[in-house]
Amino acid sequence: MEGKFSTLETTNKLLLFLVVPVLVFILKELSSIFVPLVIACFFVLLFMPMLRWAEKYRIPRWVSIVLIFLIFFFVIWCCIWILQLTSAEFRSTDPQTWLLIQDRAAEVISSLFAFAGMETDVFVEHLQEFDLATTLYDNLGNVFMAVRKTASIIFMSIFFLILLLCSSFNAQNILSLLLFDDKAQSVRTYVTIEKSISKFIFVKFLISLATGISFSLLCYFFGVKFALFWGVLAFILNFIQMIGSIISTAIMCLFALTQIPVMSMLVFFVVIAIALQLLFGSVLEPIFMGRTFSINTVTIIIMLFFWGYVWNIPGMILAVPLTVMVKTVLEHFDKTRGLATLMSKN
Repeated sequence: MEGKFSTLETTNKLLLFLVVPVLVFILKELSSIFVPLVIACFFVLLFMPMLRWAEKYRIPRWVSIVLIFLIFFFVIWCCIWILQLTSAEFRSTDPQTWLLIQDRAAEVISSLFAFAGMETDVFVEHLQEFDLATTLYDNLGNVFMAVRKTASIIFMSIFFLILLLCSSFNAQNILSLLLFDDKAQSVRTYVTIEKSISKFIFVKFLISLATGISFSLLCYFFGVKFALFWGVLAFILNFIQMIGSIISTAIMCLFALTQIPVMSMLVFFVVIAIALQLLFGSVLEPIFMGRTFSINTVTIIIMLFFWGYVWNIPGMILAVPLTVMVKTVLEHFDKTRGLATLMSKN
């Protein structure tokens, strides 16, 4: 009898090794469905407290759903409005300015090459032949493709959000059906997930917004062009945990090399940019998150690479909330509690 149980356990482990790659393949190939579905689920979790409040005071459900969609479309309208302002900022730039930026970039990079003891003639010759306007024009197709894909994700998310809200989405019943036999345990797990995800999204949005506004103001006061663009870029990339804010800070500082000729002012600009990034990302965000977001750095990096491979940039943005959900579920099983502890901060 004991041998049969041992054989069954071995078989289950082998099946698990076979199922996981198949599951990853399905998630990757059907990303156009799963990404909007996950986004819609997160929105439902975010607005669940409002729905429960409305039910408590006997407010019709359709009123709550209409209010949720008004908020959703208001957010989309704000995003479109900001993108329009950003594009107007680029369109209003004189073509001569682009040439000056290109020449200044060549000077800066040549100086760096010379400082490192490397030959700069080939690089300068290549850069002089480089036509920025033509390059941007040639890549318009990729830009439109990205815009179309983003629009598709938004519309699919709205579709799934309508389905989930109108069908009385109940995550507790789903957890009970798929994972837990005990209803009380599924309720506890759901409450933990809802609080964690809601707090993460709310705090992340505020921190990203503050980072974007700070970067825009910093560029404006130092005379760095496209201040609004750098703020929007910092806001978006900050949703990619850990590496997003570092990338936006590095790119902005590199561009500032072409805009700030005085070295002392440039150093001052870079110091302030790094200080802002550390303040929001390494000080304020952990304080506001508290112990709710208790995942170590190694786990975050692994999950960023994994979900980035599966769902590209949307996967990197959704990586941390998905990891929070997985960790919360693992904590409620005796066999997987050790793995959840391994994912936690020391």
